[in-house]
Amino acid sequence: MKEVPTLWEETVFIDGYPGKYSVIARRHQNQWFVAGVNAENAVQKLTLKLPMLAGKSVRFINDDSKGETSEKTITVGKNGELKIEIQSKSGFVIH
Repeated sequence: MKEVPTLWEETVFIDGYPGKYSVIARRHQNQWFVAGVNAENAVQKLTLKLPMLAGKSVRFINDDSKGETSEKTITVGKNGELKIEIQSKSGFVIH
């Protein structure tokens, strides 16, 4: 994740439930990064509202509890809606 900046101009809470999962979006210049964690022992199926990424192709990187990383390119809906599955006890980044 060397390409993730350390300084941010804006941070937005996207979704979450205390003790279960949390999703935030952060902006660096014109680029948005969406990051989240899943503290549950089960896969979380989420529908995120990401108007700042509407219609864009983005990378979805998910690290599971065993340290395995999966990466794929996905397209955010024109309405900014994105459906994802987050592995149990894991973190993810979308950018």
